[in-house]
Amino acid sequence: MTSPALKVTARDIKWGESLSVEFSRAERAIMRRRRRIPVGEWARKHRVMTMGRFRGSRWQGDVTPYLDGIMDASFHPSVEEVYLCATPQTGKSESILNCLGYAIDRAPGPILATYPDELTAKENSQDRVLPMIKQSPRLASYLTGRDDDEAIYRINLAHVPLYFAWASSAARLANKPIRYAVGDEVDKYPETAGKKEAGPLDLLRARMATYRWGRKLWMISTPSIEEGPIWVALTREAEIVFDYWVVCPDCGKWLLMHFEKLPKGGLAWPDNERDANRVETLDLARYECDQCGALWDDYMRDRAVHAGRWFSREGEGQQSVPLSESIRERQPRKIGFHLPSWLSPFVGLSEIAGAFLRSLGDKNKLKDFNNRYKAEPWLHIEQARREDRILALRDDRPRMAVPGGGVVACLTAGVDTQDDGVWYEIRAWGWGLERESWQIREGFIPKMNPGRDDDLDLLAVYLFESEYQDVDGKKHRVRFAVQDAMGHRASSVIDFARRHRGLIVPSRGAPGKPRQHIAQTNWEFYPGTKKPIPGGLKLITVDTHFFKNRLDSKLDVNPADPGAWRYHSETTEDWARQMCSEALDEKDQWVQIGSRPNHGWDCSVLNLVAAEILGVAAWEKPSEGQPASPKPPARGQGQPWIRRSGGWIRR
Repeated sequence: MTSPALKVTARDIKWGESLSVEFSRAERAIMRRRRRIPVGEWARKHRVMTMGRFRGSRWQGDVTPYLDGIMDASFHPSVEEVYLCATPQTGKSESILNCLGYAIDRAPGPILATYPDELTAKENSQDRVLPMIKQSPRLASYLTGRDDDEAIYRINLAHVPLYFAWASSAARLANKPIRYAVGDEVDKYPETAGKKEAGPLDLLRARMATYRWGRKLWMISTPSIEEGPIWVALTREAEIVFDYWVVCPDCGKWLLMHFEKLPKGGLAWPDNERDANRVETLDLARYECDQCGALWDDYMRDRAVHAGRWFSREGEGQQSVPLSESIRERQPRKIGFHLPSWLSPFVGLSEIAGAFLRSLGDKNKLKDFNNRYKAEPWLHIEQARREDRILALRDDRPRMAVPGGGVVACLTAGVDTQDDGVWYEIRAWGWGLERESWQIREGFIPKMNPGRDDDLDLLAVYLFESEYQDVDGKKHRVRFAVQDAMGHRASSVIDFARRHRGLIVPSRGAPGKPRQHIAQTNWEFYPGTKKPIPGGLKLITVDTHFFKNRLDSKLDVNPADPGAWRYHSETTEDWARQMCSEALDEKDQWVQIGSRPNHGWDCSVLNLVAAEILGVAAWEKPSEGQPASPKPPARGQGQPWIRRSGGWIRR
């Protein structure tokens, strides 16, 4: 008996009778056994892009072919955790959204996406995930239509909830059974989710305990340091790590792309070209094939990547295995992928080369290049600097001589204040981005009379009244100075800065990790008193870690190259010893080596700060007949001055 409107109870059914029941279209759709398809194929059919250059179009997997392997491997039955160590602009976040969309449609279960902070969680919920669901006809069919089910931190679909959390909130990470979890930019997470809580990733894993079979955790991030979560997961926790190999369009051979320029292979640009802007503007960078030496432009790079595949990273002497075969044979629970920027069609080869050139001589930029382009952490391979390395930076100038030939833009000074006197260094700066620098004068001025600041009086002569001549006969004066103001002589430094207002500024080191490399505050009272400073004073707070990194990088530049940190011919071994007084420890902190004096090192750091305040890096060498760089205001004229937009203005 068959009836579409038949209502039957258990009492109506007699033993031996057959019963036929019709199901609605929705019921048949839910119960139908669908053919299993890869995530990439699902995305091409059902994912509609909501952001970026492809907004409004369906997912185009051919643009970033390396993402298919990551997405498809994520849903292999044995895989529970996927670690994606990748640079920005590679499509890593979009690939994880595809995985979530696939899970919603094909293998539903509660989802928890965790971000570094609350604002990022909110933005991803409302700007990426919810629009992805609404723009896909397939996913939109699961929306309930109720406003309450589309909240900021929770999206309730007809069959599955999606939660959004941030790493510092233990409450958002607790009390939810989760099948699918995403840890986005995990290297930005705090160590713990609260004072009495475990780490955010540990809390994420704890939420997945009830889904023993079929659970998935994606950890994605740009790496930071060697002990960062994503690098630890990739190198220590992953059972298999995969690298993406490409095929040369010229010779057809397989190769693993890398940045370093070897005898053959790697990113290359003209040997004599060091101008990052020219490399980028003229598109001078090419990739050299390891096998045949062919030079690829961006188009050929994209062709090579399009023909590529993921292979397992095996030990030395072992053969790499294709991704699908490796997973099928080894049935891993945890897998990792390494995705550097040169595989991405959104990052030009010349952009990468330009970023590297800008990082030369600047440890902070070099660290950023490692993270954002190479997808590698900043490795602590630090050794104490040797004195002979410093002395090798000496040229043939006598002490107090300024280089000639119009190469000098200005002179600055750094002053380290001690109870028994002051250490100082005067340096000359070259024009433009390279910022070459030459030591002009340095030393220690002892305090002879305990009741007077006679050392500061003599310092004023050296800094603001003395002239330093170059070989062409041109005379130079110190343009600007920065003086350490902390310690027992803070009041003396205040009075000294007041007398030479506009030419010298007091400074202090910033605690922790400041948001700004140089910050300015008003100093209204003498330290430890309510006595006002006449006219007030500006105090700068300096991120000393940042500038020490920069100084360390400059000391590594060959003296024959642009950007070198040069010394005059009379620089002493004692000064060189002071330049070797600090090194980075295993926590990436600058520490003093033993009891070595570090006054010369501190003076050099303050000189870098002075050049940064003046903006020397933006000064262009004047053409013949044009006036030189703007002159500073006369000493003692009103409030301190600062250089802005090619001129000097009052603060």
